[in-house]
Amino acid sequence: MKALRVAAWALLVVVCLIAVCPDFFSPYSPSRQYRDLPYAAPGRYHGASPRWLVHGEPYRWLGVVPTSLRLVAVPEPGRIFLLGTDEFGRDWYSRLCHGASVSLLLAPAAALLSLLFAVAIGGWAGYQGGWIDVLVMRASEVFIVLPWFYVVVALRAALPLTLGSTATLFTVFALLATLGCATPARLFRGLVLSLKTGEFVIAARAAGAGGPHIFRCHLLPFLLQAAWTQFLVSVPAYIVTEVTLSFLGLGVAEPTPTWGGMLVPLQQYVVLTSYPWMFAPAVAVVVVCMALQIVAPPFRQSPDAVTMPV
Repeated sequence: MKALRVAAWALLVVVCLIAVCPDFFSPYSPSRQYRDLPYAAPGRYHGASPRWLVHGEPYRWLGVVPTSLRLVAVPEPGRIFLLGTDEFGRDWYSRLCHGASVSLLLAPAAALLSLLFAVAIGGWAGYQGGWIDVLVMRASEVFIVLPWFYVVVALRAALPLTLGSTATLFTVFALLATLGCATPARLFRGLVLSLKTGEFVIAARAAGAGGPHIFRCHLLPFLLQAAWTQFLVSVPAYIVTEVTLSFLGLGVAEPTPTWGGMLVPLQQYVVLTSYPWMFAPAVAVVVVCMALQIVAPPFRQSPDAVTMPV
């Protein structure tokens, strides 16, 4: 089991590096078309001779620093397609790398924003108690029973058409993070309720410590493990949401690649049955989500085992 977790962490590190530096790991620009090679199978074409760590098509590293260094490049007129091409002759592997930038960077950001809301709201409700606790819990119940998918689709459809695709996706994910904070907020509220009666909290209160100090120094450290576990578990849900929105045409528009948008050609029967390399984005989504579930540590926090934080 330990070896499996190490392998999962290694996979996630590699995927994150690809998401941060997609141009370096891909041999071509994601929008470059080779119209003479539509739906080309993975392989070498026109006598391709791959070269490692050489200069290829120019790009901007992190969107700022101009460079042309790539992990692998092929001199013209050779072509190399590690995962074949799509209907326009675009390198599928290069588009997969660039699609990770959207699918794997926006989803964790939304999950992190949701957890920040959850810790603040749930911890505040649990520590204050009274009518504040009741109000927060009733509001969270409303968010929990809402059907996420239909709410997100409705919110996406309600946004103005003049709003850019990137701004639209950021807005949708911000709203999704707000909706998604309800369940973890109840978890953190329960943890705070069990911890605030501990002897170390009572001692700190008797010593004159204020509420913010007690929460920051005595309660928050116990919430970090649960927050980390919740983060790893919730990221796959946000990845799948982005993939679903893009697959339905409600996410980032072409030609910007996303894993969900890359699955759109599979709606055609001939693509679904004849070109297996087009399933690469679906495989990537499944593998990344499985790796996140593997590395997520089980949370075990017993109120009876609470000790004074050092």
